[in-house]
Amino acid sequence: MIKHLFLFTALIITCAITGLTRLAVAADPVELTGTARVIDADIIAIGNQRIILWGIDAPERNQTCRLGGRQWGCWQAAARNLQTLAEDRRVSCAPHGDRDPLGRVFAVCHSGDVDIGKAMVESGLARAYLKQSDIYAAEEKSAKVAKVGLWQKSAKSVAPWVWRLTKSRSLIR
Repeated sequence: MIKHLFLFTALIITCAITGLTRLAVAADPVELTGTARVIDADIIAIGNQRIILWGIDAPERNQTCRLGGRQWGCWQAAARNLQTLAEDRRVSCAPHGDRDPLGRVFAVCHSGDVDIGKAMVESGLARAYLKQSDIYAAEEKSAKVAKVGLWQKSAKSVAPWVWRLTKSRSLIR
């Protein structure tokens, strides 16, 4: 009788530990996959989880740039580009590092075979965020040579991380 009680208790403990392990994995998944919504020019959401694209930094919502001597909505252009790449598409994201203070995940995301961060930097509508990673440094150099997006011949802009420090009320990144 005691032997059966011991085995039963061991079985319950094993099930509880296995269940807790599965909950921990579900709470911090290896990969996030689902239909994306664009939140900002470098942030998407899958379900309720907000995801900051790893290794890039796009213009901020209130940031403007100059193009041909006139004000240009570089944030709007970047957000539209991200919508084209990700909005209402099935996206898979591989998390990198810790979450930010707001619980957002940093991740490299793909829509099919397209690396979304890479495509944003190649289009010139996001910069390689070298403080975080040099994963897209070559793409930024190519965008500069091709003179696209923020790198157009008559375009003028401030790096988003500099703009946040000087203009934004929210310094959380």
